[in-house]
Amino acid sequence: MPVTSNEWKMMEPLLHLALTQTDVQAAFVYRFDRDQPVARLSAFVGPIDRSRPVELQGPSVAFHQERRTPIVLSDGVSANGRFADFPEFRAGHFHGVISVPLVTPDGVVGVANFCRTTSAAIRAKDHAFLIAIAAPLAALSITESLREELRRTTQQLADRKLLERAKGLLQEALGWTEAEAYMHVRRLSRQQRIPMREIARELIQARMQESA
Repeated sequence: MPVTSNEWKMMEPLLHLALTQTDVQAAFVYRFDRDQPVARLSAFVGPIDRSRPVELQGPSVAFHQERRTPIVLSDGVSANGRFADFPEFRAGHFHGVISVPLVTPDGVVGVANFCRTTSAAIRAKDHAFLIAIAAPLAALSITESLREELRRTTQQLADRKLLERAKGLLQEALGWTEAEAYMHVRRLSRQQRIPMREIARELIQARMQESA
């Protein structure tokens, strides 16, 4: 889906503030996945394709997930391997960056890349302002992470409920054990290459049609 989430809407004013108060011309905020080296674009102000989501994977993402200190480059960011996986630097629009990790008490939840089209030295007041603005960006990132975790948990519970119902119907209709019913659903899922919840839903619907 396009980058139009509530998270983006909440972060956008902060990013515009950064652009008006400092000598940066674009800003890109990424949120890290908790369980794997993946970064997803959360919000941005600058040239990028808004029609599709940006999800990054690669060695540089793992590096930034562990980083707790800012990186300041006044030039050469496009050729710097630490930023090789970030799309905003591939086209060569930007020469410099102030890259600030988004840190919460639970760890590093993301990174904000404040980009510059010039190669001039970065002013101390700009550096301090961007460090300060990272705190509210981190808070917004963790809030959205919690929402995603809640959505994921809700979906898992719904999937489990479907699977349990489908297994019960198979046991009742065919006299199978719970393990046999589960293995049947899993085998169909692998053969048809669709999630087990979809197999369970189809089995339930077929049973309902037979009973109608």
